[in-house]
Amino acid sequence: MVSTPLQAASKGKQNDPSMEINLNTDRCLGISEDELEQIKLFNGVRLSSIKPLLDNCPVLYLEKDETLIEAGEPEEFMYLLLSGRLQVLLQKNADQPITVLESGDSVGEISILDHQPTSGYVIADKPSRVLRIDEETLWKIVETSHIASNNLLRTLAYRLRFGNSVMHQIQSLLREFEYDATVDPLTGFYNRRWLNKILGRLIHRCQSEDSHRPLSLIMMDLDHFKRFNDTYGHLAGDRALNAIAASLTSHLRPEDAITRYGGEEFLAILPGSDMKDAQQVAERLRQAVEQTELYSVEGEPLPPLTISLGIAEMQPDDTPESLIGAADKALYRAKRGGRNRISC
Repeated sequence: MVSTPLQAASKGKQNDPSMEINLNTDRCLGISEDELEQIKLFNGVRLSSIKPLLDNCPVLYLEKDETLIEAGEPEEFMYLLLSGRLQVLLQKNADQPITVLESGDSVGEISILDHQPTSGYVIADKPSRVLRIDEETLWKIVETSHIASNNLLRTLAYRLRFGNSVMHQIQSLLREFEYDATVDPLTGFYNRRWLNKILGRLIHRCQSEDSHRPLSLIMMDLDHFKRFNDTYGHLAGDRALNAIAASLTSHLRPEDAITRYGGEEFLAILPGSDMKDAQQVAERLRQAVEQTELYSVEGEPLPPLTISLGIAEMQPDDTPESLIGAADKALYRAKRGGRNRISC
C-alpha cells in the first residue's frame, strides 16, 4: 500500500480517530456518486440514506501485486472495489486466479457472515481503490435499505453458485491428476503405481470370498523388442507399442485389467479365471499380437512382433509379490523355451 495517512487504517485495523477518513471529505477520498452507484451492493439504493453510515469507512489504496486479503487469516471487513482490478487466488503464487473482481464488485462478505478464516488470497492486479466496510456498518446498511439487503442476498447466492462451480472444477482436476498418475500415456494401460494399489485388494477379496474365487495373472514380454527399436527407431517402437496395446485390450474381458509393467512388459489381471481359463486368454493374446499389423511413421509396413507369456494362478497364501513372482518365472520359462509361446 502507498504510504499515506490511509495506511494505518488499511490493514493495521487501528482505532486512532485521527487516522480515519470521512467519506464527505472529497479532498481525501474523492469518491463520486457515480462510483458509489456502480457498486453492486448499492445498486438501486437511495445513496442519501446510507451516506451517513459510510462516514468512517476508509478508502484503501493498493499498488499492483499488493495483498488485500491473506488466505487462512480472520477477516473483519467487506471491501467494495471502486477502481482497479483484484484477483482471487487459492495459492498466492498461482498462475491463474479463480476469479477476477472489477470495479463495482465486493469481497470479504462471506467472512463477515461466518466468522471463519478466509479461504483465498485477494491481490491487486493493478493499482486499485477499495472502500472498507466493517461488520457493524454492513448490518446497519442492510437494516436501513431493503434494496441493499436484497443485493447482498444476490451476491451471496452468486458466491454459493460460484463456490459449487469451483468445487466441481477442483474435483475434475483431481480426477485428471489421478488418471495421469495411474495410466501410462503411450499404451493407455494402467501403470505400476495403480498395480501396487489394486492387486493386494483384489487378492484379499478373492481369498476372502466363501467360494475362494480364482484369480490369475499373465505376465507378457514382447520378443526381441530392443532389436526392433534399434533397427526401425524409437518412434516406430512407440507406434508398435500403441498398436499392440490396442490389440491386447480388445481381446480381454471388461472385468480384466492390464498394466504396463515395464518398457515392453505387460501384466494382465484376470479376476475369476483359473489356470485353464487364463491359458485360453493367453493364447488369444499371443495370436492377437502376432497378427497385429505394424507401420512406420511414414506408413511403411514393418515386420510383426511376437510375445511370450507366463501364467500364474493365485494360491491360498499368495501375496501380490509372490503371485507376480510366479507369473514372472513362468514368463522366463516361455522365453527360454523359444519365445512366442505360453508357459504356466
